[in-house]
Amino acid sequence: MNVTSMVVLQLILAVAVLSSASFRQQDLYPVVRTQYGRVKGMRFDLSNDSLKPVVKFLGIPYGTKPERFRYADRPSSWTGVKNSTVPGPSCPQRVEFADIDKSPASVRRTLNTMRPFLTKMSEDCLYLNVYYPANAQGDPNNLPVMVYVHGGYYAQGAGTMYDGSALASEGDVVVVTFNFRIGILGFLSTGENNAPGNYGLSDQLLALEWVKKNIKFFNGDPDRITVFGENTGAASITLLTLSPKSTGLFKSAIVQSGSSLATWGMTQEPWHYATVLAHKVDCCTSNFSRMVECLRRKPLDVLLSAYVQPAGPQYFSSFGPVVDGDIVPDTPLNLMSKPSDVLRQFQDIGLLMGVNEDEGYAYIEGYKNIDKGVSREDFTAAILDFVNKVFPYRENEIQDAISFIYTNWGEKESNATRRAGLIRMFTEQQVGVPLVSVANYHARVSPSTRTFLYTFNHKPQYSPFPDWVGSVQNEELPFVFGAPLGGGGVFAQTNFTKSEAMLSTAIITYWTNFAKTGDPNAPRKQKTRFIHMRPNKYEDLVWNNYTIADQDYMYLGMKPRVRQGYRSQRVAFWTDLIPKLIRPQAVLKGDSSSDLIDLCKGLDVGRGILLKDGLTSLDKTVPTQADRSLPSTCVPVDKTLPTGLTRPKVDVPPNWFDSVNNNKQERRSYSTELSVVIAVGTSLFFVNIVVFAVCYHRKDKKRQHCPSVEGKYRLKDLVSHELESKTCAKTRNNPQMV
Repeated sequence: MNVTSMVVLQLILAVAVLSSASFRQQDLYPVVRTQYGRVKGMRFDLSNDSLKPVVKFLGIPYGTKPERFRYADRPSSWTGVKNSTVPGPSCPQRVEFADIDKSPASVRRTLNTMRPFLTKMSEDCLYLNVYYPANAQGDPNNLPVMVYVHGGYYAQGAGTMYDGSALASEGDVVVVTFNFRIGILGFLSTGENNAPGNYGLSDQLLALEWVKKNIKFFNGDPDRITVFGENTGAASITLLTLSPKSTGLFKSAIVQSGSSLATWGMTQEPWHYATVLAHKVDCCTSNFSRMVECLRRKPLDVLLSAYVQPAGPQYFSSFGPVVDGDIVPDTPLNLMSKPSDVLRQFQDIGLLMGVNEDEGYAYIEGYKNIDKGVSREDFTAAILDFVNKVFPYRENEIQDAISFIYTNWGEKESNATRRAGLIRMFTEQQVGVPLVSVANYHARVSPSTRTFLYTFNHKPQYSPFPDWVGSVQNEELPFVFGAPLGGGGVFAQTNFTKSEAMLSTAIITYWTNFAKTGDPNAPRKQKTRFIHMRPNKYEDLVWNNYTIADQDYMYLGMKPRVRQGYRSQRVAFWTDLIPKLIRPQAVLKGDSSSDLIDLCKGLDVGRGILLKDGLTSLDKTVPTQADRSLPSTCVPVDKTLPTGLTRPKVDVPPNWFDSVNNNKQERRSYSTELSVVIAVGTSLFFVNIVVFAVCYHRKDKKRQHCPSVEGKYRLKDLVSHELESKTCAKTRNNPQMV
């Protein structure tokens, strides 16, 4: 071989090596062109050899840096290639790491896992992350898309905390996580145009719009988008399903342990919390517009250091979604029950929803000596505190009813049984019943069989929580994201067993099937993929859709099964009985016989409890724009609020009113008002005597025609009679109901 031939051969080899290196570089760091510019991602192998490699793009902007208390805009275009191999900053939030050792176990666990993801925070935080399998089965260029909305009580969290790699790889889907504004920056509202609120919801809509328009560049199918989330992320999703602004942005929703119908799902009277915040940071002015401008100019750390919370922070949200007439046009209850375009949209969206076994543990874990149980006195005090904050108008009746239904009458009462009763109460009232109510509304109106319900009942082997509690809040999340299979993110340091890897695979199969077809049973069948678990207990199970008649739900755990009627007796207690105790009695509008008979029935408490009139919740008045356009005194007194609305109790220093209204000449005099109150009260007393006499006379006349219950029921007897009647009726219709 001559010199010339050798040179040519070397040149050919050099070109081949360079081409191979270039191809390898493109394979490891793929570049994708979006509508706004090119982004560079990264391909990587997972620690589990059975999982396919994944390509991820981190920190892609889906919106511009938002102005405070205003909606964000779409992102600006850029030139060149944006490096999307590192996540963007998290949205600002108040996180107390200093006293972490004094916090309850679940709080310590959450803060410790969150810490690495909150080292960088900025108001320029609207970034998302995309994960897709490198070698997907089926059509690799048209994969279903799952968009995760993180929880955190509208105050904490970030999309970057959740690594979608294992879920994308095992389920053959595209996974998207994203940050959105939370807390004061995400939800402060005055009820006026100067600060309408719902900026966090607006960010979620903006992220979904980006996904709809750009996910095809990441092998995703824009016509098969499913949103899923837990806690307040789930509550946000139920609002998105009812928002006219979300039309066409997603096809299905998975709602985990949250609902906008919960007491904490939305904020009532947001202008009150805005004025409390303004007082704390020295922004009190004569009207809301100037107050909001002052808040916009305040340094970020000043706003975050101002702690504003309702009297029952575990039951309410001081800065959360509000009815704004735009993104949230009405209360969720009205939107789910009244015919409209929004209701038709709600009908067309598939819903898969569920609750964990012991969500209520988070409400009691901070109690002193909780490991020893709950004494009778503490049990009564806990229920009284709950009732005073959530049902402040009929405390005695409701407290007695709750104490009765959550006392374990079937065995010897003890500190342990009372503790279990409180966990059941908080699980059901705060999470389970609001979620089941949404399922009922959806199953009632949905034209197709696309409503599915589950309970998650597995306590992880290495759970940090006590032995006496079951699956607590958020413990299903690592199984959804595939942490037992080798997933990372916030669950990277958690240990799992081989059996839990099987459970995670089963759950991923259900979740991704639902994203693909709207049916958790298809197209992928549950199969035995683990030699040590043969056969797979999920193989022969069919997850039936949830209907009003059958109320089927999937019991997810190591011993899965299909059950009927999620805690049906106590659900009936909250949806049928409690509304009758808290509903204001009808006002006599005339002297007709029917009006008088209705009033008599209303005054008969026992018979009023047993009468069923169908409503499951009290309607809340939605203020009009005219109602809300009121000047701000920066003092949360009733004269600054729209009529027809009530205020939750707020923890305000006792001397606050005096410090703000330091002009004695401007202070109100209560002597005249007190006289009026006494006069009105006396008049009502005599009216009640007259009404009682008339009612007694009519009841005596009608006794021979209207058979009544002999003897006087105590309240707990009435509760027991009502619930036993409902349960027996349902059992007769459906003997398998649990």
